[in-house]
Amino acid sequence: MKYSCYLWFLVAATAASPAAGQEGNISVSLPGNQVARVVATLPEIITFQTTPSDRFLVDLASVRRGHPYRGRRAERPHTGGHVYFTLDKLPLQANKVQAYPPIYAVADGVVTRIDYSFRLREMFEPALKERVANCRYGIGLAFAREGNTAITFHYSIEPFIDPGERDFYRPFLMVKPGDRVKKGDVIARMYIPNNEKLAEKSHIHFNLNRSGGGGFVAPAIFNQEIVREFHRRWNLFSNDPDAPIPPCMGYKLEADENPFQRQPVDRL
Repeated sequence: MKYSCYLWFLVAATAASPAAGQEGNISVSLPGNQVARVVATLPEIITFQTTPSDRFLVDLASVRRGHPYRGRRAERPHTGGHVYFTLDKLPLQANKVQAYPPIYAVADGVVTRIDYSFRLREMFEPALKERVANCRYGIGLAFAREGNTAITFHYSIEPFIDPGERDFYRPFLMVKPGDRVKKGDVIARMYIPNNEKLAEKSHIHFNLNRSGGGGFVAPAIFNQEIVREFHRRWNLFSNDPDAPIPPCMGYKLEADENPFQRQPVDRL
């Protein structure tokens, strides 16, 4: 990985203040002019249709459950795929970060955003018998472009806990905005809580984004070997209204959810 102190200075100097009601959030993004320079160095997204990635975002052997991106035409739409992790290594110690599952760069690209701590809504958690916020962390990796628009692979890393410390997840993030990474680089680690009921819910939500508010896009950039193996591990619930879903990374997509052609498709 290549690190740029100059880029990091620009990012830190231009980081936006937390939005109202989200004072605990810490997110840092590359400035717009830097993103524009990055875009010019990226391949067109259409190249991933003919030459898809052979690197999934996690080791498939560690996936216990999951599902693909469900488009707006699905019975139960969901703007991202999910991966849930095997729990055979619990308990783990937070100070031994290397023991947690690695998260990989799915393609060559540039880190354009880091969420160090991002608080989602509180929910009642039966395992704890109290309301708990899902405080997540995450990475935006610009890896392709559509014309002059950056296409970002969005990793929303969701342990389903509130660690009580805004900097708790920093050791689990191995990159910062402005870093250029190679496909297969370990860019983060998945924190999994030792409470098994919470660990069962811990997951990564992943999708593509078009910069400039272009909406959510299906992460259909992986080769068929990965798609088939991921499908084999989905373990969809029996009451899932969309089941069975055929092997795919995007299901029942509207035109704007298709990363390659602006047309609806049932599976991609």
